[in-house]
Amino acid sequence: MRKFFLVVFSVFSLLFVAAIVLGFFLSKEFTVSRSIVVQASPEKVYSLVGDLEQWPVWGPWKDADEALQVTLGEQTKGVGASQSWVGTDGDGRLVFTEADPERGVTFDLLFNEDAFANTSSITYDKSPNGLVVTWQMAGEVPAPVVGGYLAWMMPDMIAPMFDHGLAKLKAAAEAAEG
Repeated sequence: MRKFFLVVFSVFSLLFVAAIVLGFFLSKEFTVSRSIVVQASPEKVYSLVGDLEQWPVWGPWKDADEALQVTLGEQTKGVGASQSWVGTDGDGRLVFTEADPERGVTFDLLFNEDAFANTSSITYDKSPNGLVVTWQMAGEVPAPVVGGYLAWMMPDMIAPMFDHGLAKLKAAAEAAEG
């Protein structure tokens, strides 16, 4: 019986060491991208994504965290528009770095007292089927060993929230289009 436990312990020890070693080699970078087709004009979509005062209309965050407290910056539209938040899962802030009514917005996204920085965008392109709206986030999880594992899991963790937000954005833009 003692030999059995020694073999089991050895196997688990090897698996643990292998997981740590693998963690050093996994990419810590990630990209999450989701899209939806919206039957609305770029102007209607931009009125929702280009103005942070309109984000509560379609944003998925309050649905995920009712305790979320958002504070808008002095500027809510255009390059330099900003907001910050505190919620159950931490804090963050964002700042628009690009704002184009014909293409969408790009913003720096910082979490947990700026410990994690990402670039995110909500852009759109005309297609024969409507306006293809794409929400994307790219970044890096700099934590040693576990960063690669977290980056690998990031798409599965974020994609459902993006899908939910895009569905709400679609509904709001199409309702506004009339």
